[in-house]
Amino acid sequence: MPEQWLACLVCGAQFDLGPLFAGCPQCARQNRKAALEVRYEYQKVDLLSANLTAPGIWRWRALLPRVSEENAVSLHEGGTPLVKLAGWNVPGSLYLKNETVNPTWSYKDRANCISISLARQFGFQNIATMSTGNHGSAAAAYSSAGHLQCVVFCHEDAPDLQLALMSFYGAKVLRGGQRDEMLLGLVSRGGWFPSSIICPRRGCSNPYGVEGFKTIAFEIFHQLGNRAPERVFVPVGSGDGLYGIYKGFVELQRLGLTERIPRMYACQASGANPYVRAFRARAPRLVPVDSANTIALSIAEKIGGEPALRALYESEGEALDVDDEAILSAQRALARQGFALEPASATALACAQKLASQSAEPESWVVIGTGTAVRWPDSLRRDFSMPDKLPFDFLVTSI
Repeated sequence: MPEQWLACLVCGAQFDLGPLFAGCPQCARQNRKAALEVRYEYQKVDLLSANLTAPGIWRWRALLPRVSEENAVSLHEGGTPLVKLAGWNVPGSLYLKNETVNPTWSYKDRANCISISLARQFGFQNIATMSTGNHGSAAAAYSSAGHLQCVVFCHEDAPDLQLALMSFYGAKVLRGGQRDEMLLGLVSRGGWFPSSIICPRRGCSNPYGVEGFKTIAFEIFHQLGNRAPERVFVPVGSGDGLYGIYKGFVELQRLGLTERIPRMYACQASGANPYVRAFRARAPRLVPVDSANTIALSIAEKIGGEPALRALYESEGEALDVDDEAILSAQRALARQGFALEPASATALACAQKLASQSAEPESWVVIGTGTAVRWPDSLRRDFSMPDKLPFDFLVTSI
């Protein structure tokens, strides 16, 4: 039996690690779309002997897909701070996992580190992905670091700063159009590795990106003194980040390192909340919402993937939503504590604050700050007006 393999989340069928980008082949023969994920022979894994001097998230190599040294790409992602926050009326302790200090300033670096490395391992020269901004920038940066070509199909409302950054990293950037169909067309042609989500609903999927996200769980566990928090709040669009973090804690439990898996919370804007609607109905599958309108464009998705919904149920978590005003209020409050986070990141904190009014247990809560505000200039300009230009001979006597 191999030490690593792909397994179907629905039927349990197993496959060798490889470029399987359409979900489970066995389920597909029954006209069913199901995601594959990487599994490990856990009794042979010694995670605590991780090489903490290895670059980036490869310090957790013992529980990551096998990649040769020459194909492993890293920009020294990961190792992000876990900061205790104050003044949020949350019982117990509230922590921010500040992912804005990653190389391209978002947690998408973790997923693309693994995806681009696997693309090299499998012999691909081309990367294709879709993005509202953060994911495309990360894919572009890691593709360049790995000497691969990258095409990003961007949301029509993606900020020009994000588009310029992707181009600056060397990616071919296309905006608007039928993004799902264009991505599927390239992947179906062959020779293109999809840095996409784990759920194959759109026709193609990538079972490897969530392996990067799960290193967030390993770091939180390590930073809290080898213990898991009671609750983790994650901004959710596609849901890969949440599912990856959940998978990390599940694997820590399988290794016998923790008895507890945190309750996972999918945090959404009320204007784009397919997870909230599915969770309230206790539905097994997501249904697209009619529109996705929110200041938090990073999580403005009409639908996500079932693996994250499954994580909510299995962890006894919940899907929460807040309106744009609550998101902006949380974003401003974070800025007053020195953290310039994008609206999507502030959504997690706003949802945690909403839940705090219903909880009195002194627990450890972690909110995931997924990306920086600097790459979303419209949210920064919202309450900003240009200061008056002072004359040359102006002297400050009082402020």
